[in-house]
Amino acid sequence: MDNRFKLSNRRYTGAKTKLLKHIDSVIKEKFDYTNAQNLSFFDVFGGTGVVSEYFMQKPQFGQFIVNDFLHSNFCIYQGFFSQDLFDINKLNEIQAHFWHLDSKTLKENYYSKHFGGKFFSHNDVLVIGEIRESLDKLLQNKQINTKEFYILLSSLLYSSDRIANTVGHYDAYRKNTLLQDRFVYELIDPITSNAKIEIFKQDSNALVKEFVATKKHIDIAFIDPPYNSRQYARFYHLLETLSKNNQPKLYGVALKPQPENMSNYCKIGAKEAFKDLIENLAKISKILVVTYNNTYVSKSSSSQNKIQLEEIN
Repeated sequence: MDNRFKLSNRRYTGAKTKLLKHIDSVIKEKFDYTNAQNLSFFDVFGGTGVVSEYFMQKPQFGQFIVNDFLHSNFCIYQGFFSQDLFDINKLNEIQAHFWHLDSKTLKENYYSKHFGGKFFSHNDVLVIGEIRESLDKLLQNKQINTKEFYILLSSLLYSSDRIANTVGHYDAYRKNTLLQDRFVYELIDPITSNAKIEIFKQDSNALVKEFVATKKHIDIAFIDPPYNSRQYARFYHLLETLSKNNQPKLYGVALKPQPENMSNYCKIGAKEAFKDLIENLAKISKILVVTYNNTYVSKSSSSQNKIQLEEIN
């Protein structure tokens, strides 16, 4: 179990791993939940999911809603958070089979043709592509169930991300780098929880309006929207492609597909989107918790915040 990936074992822009205790202390200043029971927690922009994971460890919280519109994040939530049954012995056997794949015997695949020698070594991405194709076949042939599929897919995403030739996102790959074969397929360590966990892949504003319409009750809503012009769907396009396995046509030096899932929080209308979100969340939530990165004076215009602190207040 020691080699298995924890939820926080990934590179992700704006991850809240180091702020978890501070977020908790800020909440307790306004809402001492020590003696509460079955509290509901809504992770509006889930990202890595580590904030939800942190509060799942607290017995006062019994209901969680985790949402993110990236398909790769949705798959990872299903792998880690879904409490559906899975056979660990079966997963270990599949992992062992993947360990013994020999790149010398594998045919070229979509991933090796496009990403070999760039984001990964050619041999590594031959194996990555072979595993990705195998996962779809295993699910289609009903050799694994849906939960097992998401565990195996999340494991592939984490294992690939660990050795990718990037600085932590996929806006570009590092050039003039000697790529060595480093890929090792390790499994994730799914989270066990007694809480009720709902997982969504929707536009946050639209999802909140659905909750308002159904008069859903939420105790704490945690809001961590994108900060600047850098679209997460573009930052993590390779993981998106790997999770969907839709094999899109790619463009440009960074080998990105056509734009999709473009967030309004990264555009000029970010303030209006945020206002709409807060007004609707306030109708169904007791406590709103907001984190927003301070890059107001960044030298790069793409990195500067889309919403000013005064506008947030």
